[in-house]
Amino acid sequence: MTRYIIRRLLYTIPVMLVVSLIVFGILHIAPGDPATMLAGEDARPEDVAAIREKYGLDQPLHVQYGVWLNNVLHGDLGRSIVTRRPVLSEALARLPSTVELAFAALFLAVVAGMIVGVISATRQYSLLDHATMILALLGISAPVFWLGLVLIFFFAVELRWFPTGGSGTIQQLVLPAVTLGAASTAIIARMTRSSMLEVIRQDYIRTARAKGLWEQTVMLRHALKNALIPVVTVIGLQFGYLLAGAVITETVFSRPGLGRLLVASITSRDFPVVQGTLMLLSVSFVLINLLVDILYGYLDPRIRYE
Repeated sequence: MTRYIIRRLLYTIPVMLVVSLIVFGILHIAPGDPATMLAGEDARPEDVAAIREKYGLDQPLHVQYGVWLNNVLHGDLGRSIVTRRPVLSEALARLPSTVELAFAALFLAVVAGMIVGVISATRQYSLLDHATMILALLGISAPVFWLGLVLIFFFAVELRWFPTGGSGTIQQLVLPAVTLGAASTAIIARMTRSSMLEVIRQDYIRTARAKGLWEQTVMLRHALKNALIPVVTVIGLQFGYLLAGAVITETVFSRPGLGRLLVASITSRDFPVVQGTLMLLSVSFVLINLLVDILYGYLDPRIRYE
């Protein structure tokens, strides 16, 4: 297991290099000049040139990339062009709010998705099965920004059960978590149903029933555990997507997280903040996938790492 973990960590190095190159390249080929935006529209050309020289924006792209990558490897994500603060400090200050939202959405998705999936699998082709799968399809199809606005209109404006935005309380977390976790709930429900249907047709399930075990015991202790392998994969991937998907949700609900920071930085062409935030999200995604692979061995003893 230790050798496997080390090997997987080594594999992440080229992955992160490619990610950093893509992030850096896309930002720098996008239209707009951060030096011009920082100096103002009425700034003199020499002032713009001075700002560009100060932040190294006058250097060739490969030189800028090399300097930035070297700083990242030393734990320095640079300084914000707009606020002059270290990017790492900016990101870490917003990270707790984003992680809180992602975990709340994931908890909702796992609990609701697995319950719906198990019920649908045990009542295959019933009216309840068809209804839950239709709802799951709607959950996957509904855009996050649209769903967020609909929930705000009904539950915050009309019914006044929850606030329209902000962070710090449970009430302010409910609507964003439902909005962000809706698609993941649907995906986990469909995957749980599919995996359970495959498992409950196995011989050992029929043997457990023949022994006279309660149906709930057969489903929960025998079928569900073995059906969790593909579901855990989806859950791990969904957590990474939830961290990235918080960008839209935090904007809609005015939450002070990495998502709003990223949107504001893109608007102001604050390259260091955008690059640093995306790299943090990428590293989180890779590490989550590694954790999911390690969990396989604990869920299914038949899995061994060579």
